[in-house]
Amino acid sequence: MPDAFPRLGTLEHQVMDALWDCPDELCARRVLERLAERELAYTTVATVLTNLARKGMVDRVPGARSWSYRPTMSRTEYVAGCMVQSLLAAEDRAAALAGLVERLEPRERAALRAALDRASVG
Repeated sequence: MPDAFPRLGTLEHQVMDALWDCPDELCARRVLERLAERELAYTTVATVLTNLARKGMVDRVPGARSWSYRPTMSRTEYVAGCMVQSLLAAEDRAAALAGLVERLEPRERAALRAALDRASVG
């Protein structure tokens, strides 16, 4: 898992979504099939996967005919890591947290309260 959570471009996010949505590792051809509505070239998908591997977002697994790829973390872990990274970069963390909480739906606030309660007990 990377120490820094890289910002991903739109296509990188879509490739990661294809990988996160599949329980198995995928080769570039299978990722391309999952992104069929984008009408991408195979080489484009292969390049994005190589870049994601370089960024530490995916592991490359040697296969019989080609590389396969699997995420190094779950979607939830990635989003949480990006949130923490953004919070740590904020000049005023309390204000940043308050801004986040103001945008949450009531059920999300309840989930946050429950997580805070669990964290304070442990």
